[in-house]
Amino acid sequence: MKHVFIAGDAYSTGFFDLDLESDEELSLLPSLSIASYHVARFALVMRDHGLEGIGVFPGHVLLVSDYSLEPIIGKPVLIRQEGRFLVRIAADVNPVECCFTTTREEDVPLILPSENIRIVGVISGMIPQEKD
Repeated sequence: MKHVFIAGDAYSTGFFDLDLESDEELSLLPSLSIASYHVARFALVMRDHGLEGIGVFPGHVLLVSDYSLEPIIGKPVLIRQEGRFLVRIAADVNPVECCFTTTREEDVPLILPSENIRIVGVISGMIPQEKD
C-alpha cells in the first residue's frame, strides 16, 4: 500500500484554490492508503454534482495523477487557470482552445484559450464515499 495526500476539495462548477507548490506541504495533509501500483500523486474530495453522470458523487475521493498513458479526451482532468483550479471533462483539447464540460445539461461548456490554462492532472481513479 502507498499513501496519497488529500490536497483539498474539488469542484466542477466553479474554480477553487489549491496549494500544490511542494510535496513537503502536501505531506502535512491527511492521507489515505491506496494500492501500491497506482500512480496518483494526490487526492481531492469532490464537493459538487457536476460529474455524477460518470459516477462521481459529492464526497467521493478523486485520485489525481500527473499524466495519462491514454488520451485525455472524455476523461476528467484537473485544470489550472490563473492560479485557480477546476475539475471537468476534457471534451476538446487543441493548440488554440480547449473545451471542458460536466455531465449536467445546465452547466455551460467552458471554452478557454490553450495559452491561458494548464492541465495539471488526470483523474486516474476514484474511491466512493463510505456510507454510514
